Amino acid sequence: MIIHLGENITIFEKDIVAVLDVETVLSSKENSQLIEKLIKDNRLVNYTNGQVKTYIITSEDGSSRKKRNQYKLYTSNISSTSLLRRIYSYE
Repeated sequence: MIIHLGENITIFEKDIVAVLDVETVLSSKENSQLIEKLIKDNRLVNYTNGQVKTYIITSEDGSSRKKRNQYKLYTSNISSTSLLRRIYSYE
């Protein structure tokens, strides 16, 4: 299933590893470090124009989730709640 993240960006639902609310990321040192590391390693695929509400971490192949270099980071101005509703409404 394809999930629309806004601003003409779509990803495959099966590739999603995590959907993280920005507030949750900012309140957790570990989550903040993970996001910063992905950005530093040039894993950020898009940059949302305007306010970022959600970070989405993906892996192109579900079997390779243990390999950090397979991760990609997307941003979205759509809330994590709305994105999760979209994901679960297709199941």
